Amino acid sequence: MKTGLHQSTQLRQELKINPRLYQAMDLLYMPLLDLQQHLKQELLNNPFLEMVEPEEEEEEETTTETETPTEEKKDADEIDWEEILLNGFDTGGQPEEREEKEYFEPVTVDSRDLGDHLRDQVTLLDLSPRQMLLADEVIGNINEDGYLACTVEQIRTGVNEVLENHAAESDRDPEDVPRYTEHEVEEMLSVIQSLDPPGVGARDLRECLLLQLREAGLEQSVPYRLVRDSFDELINHRWSEISKRFGISQADVQKTADEIAKLDPKPGLV
Repeated sequence: MKTGLHQSTQLRQELKINPRLYQAMDLLYMPLLDLQQHLKQELLNNPFLEMVEPEEEEEEETTTETETPTEEKKDADEIDWEEILLNGFDTGGQPEEREEKEYFEPVTVDSRDLGDHLRDQVTLLDLSPRQMLLADEVIGNINEDGYLACTVEQIRTGVNEVLENHAAESDRDPEDVPRYTEHEVEEMLSVIQSLDPPGVGARDLRECLLLQLREAGLEQSVPYRLVRDSFDELINHRWSEISKRFGISQADVQKTADEIAKLDPKPGLV
């Protein structure tokens, strides 16, 4: 047998119980009287220990629960500096809430109608004050569809009454004020009909379509001739009568009618 010193490694598990665990186990299996006696002895030996009765524990828990909402309210009243650093000094909530509020706030929008649109164009024309008064009278009688809502004679009568009332307020003789003529009203109506949108100021659908075709440079076209000379037959779809009158096929009449149907019957609604 060979003798001498040598080293070797091996694994071994050992169970060591903490002394406090021994003490806890002893207390666990100790009779109640012995346990009370042991606790009293510990209280005498250690002045930092204190006996707490179960009722006192319940009172302390109740007091703690009562104070919790107050503390929570106090915490809620405190300034959250972390949130301020992240979101900035925004009042009325976080930025998202403020932006949403601003989005839904009513915004006043300056609504402009057809009359305002026409008057803006008239101001760009080289008109005299007398012509401007007549233009305003004509525009005031155009309805929302873009059609003239009264006759030329009614416009002339109305604008002449305005002249007479103005002369009376200025202590002038109304007979000295020159009246508007029907020709002047017709000329001004033609000026208004040349404005945007095309077809505005027309007295009926036929004139409205003719104005739009004229604006498009189609005065010499077949659609313009059909609207001008055979409007009744056109709106009643009497293709055969139109075909015989103009010497074109019914297919061409139908094609022309389809082109005319693309025009706007209510130019004021834009």
